[in-house]
Amino acid sequence: MTTESALPLPRLPVPDIRAEVTFQHSHKQGHGLQEYRLRPPKLRLANRSYSSASMSTTAHAISFRGESDGNGNALPELDTNALSGSYDASMNETYFEQCFTCLAKIGEGSFGEVFKVRSNEDGRMYAVKMSKELYRSEHYRQERLEEVRRYEQFSGHANFVQFYRAWEQNERLFMQMELCRESLDRYLVRHRHIPEEKIWNILLDLALALKSLHDRNLIHLDIKLDNVLVGDDDSCKLADFGLVIDVDRANRQQATEGDSRYMAPEILQGKFSKAADIFSLGVAMLELSCYLELPHNGPLWQQLRSGVLPQDFMKSISPELETLIRQMMSPDPDYRPTVDDILSNKKLVSLMERRNRWKLVIMMRQTIRRSRRAAWSKLCNLKQIIFNFVTSVFATYIHRDSVGNERKKIGISYATTN
Repeated sequence: MTTESALPLPRLPVPDIRAEVTFQHSHKQGHGLQEYRLRPPKLRLANRSYSSASMSTTAHAISFRGESDGNGNALPELDTNALSGSYDASMNETYFEQCFTCLAKIGEGSFGEVFKVRSNEDGRMYAVKMSKELYRSEHYRQERLEEVRRYEQFSGHANFVQFYRAWEQNERLFMQMELCRESLDRYLVRHRHIPEEKIWNILLDLALALKSLHDRNLIHLDIKLDNVLVGDDDSCKLADFGLVIDVDRANRQQATEGDSRYMAPEILQGKFSKAADIFSLGVAMLELSCYLELPHNGPLWQQLRSGVLPQDFMKSISPELETLIRQMMSPDPDYRPTVDDILSNKKLVSLMERRNRWKLVIMMRQTIRRSRRAAWSKLCNLKQIIFNFVTSVFATYIHRDSVGNERKKIGISYATTN
């Protein structure tokens, strides 16, 4: 006799752990075209124990172009006079609110938000980067100010974003910079396929920017398409100096702050060198050439750092470009080319020679573009002035006409009663 408890239990499906799992790369998902909601910047002061000159409700310009300390390092200057003449410190509004009209939020990173603004002083468009968090300590403040030092140091270079001024107010740092068309990541998502000739030109722009950094023994540590901006002349400009540091002073903490998709494998072991930037540049070129969705971690992330590149995605690029990308993404930093090696590539040398021949023509075109934008801005301001004048005259005329009619009515009424 069998009981219910003696009946055999149904067998559960057992996963076949011997089955070989394959991981496939994919094309970019188009998330680069996200729109940012324009929210008013949070500028209120918080109750904190930290105190410094930056806690003043009055805006102070920040610059490292003045005096230096005994070790040759430039010291930050606090100066109210270096700000716009239209700023009134006695008003309740901040410098940002008084001097700019905020039009849109165009970017966001780990440390700051970027806004497209129109200057109330000259009518031109700019980008203003505002730090997300209030200063937590003097050390945190100095880390943020270091980005101002780097922007001032490289602002004159054609392949770095033009920097205008920086200021502190209410425990936050603000930086006013040139407004570029878009990030290279957004440009890639919009176009999907970029001609190889354009990719070589982008590589030349970024190699020239990196050379300026590496020649000063600096590493960027955050080379990625989001940090490359496309200017009005289609040139590419390197931005975001938040992680730039001297090679000899780099530390493990800064390594964890970079974007893992572009990070060189040796960084996680605390090994820093200029070769880390070369690896990140190689990843950016791979993404740009193949419209590749870069993994943040996992097996595909490991493959890219083991020299295993997605061959199916690379069929459409030339052997010359593929070879250079493979060299830049070599797992061993000692086998990666230096920035000077990259610039000595025959293709890039040829492009550089062509640029030098057309340099005068390009400069003339840039001047014409800038003049045209300035003229258009002045024309818009003139139109607004004329519109305001006509509106005022028309309103005055209507007012007088209504007053005259009212008087006539009163006169008629008076005559009728009499």
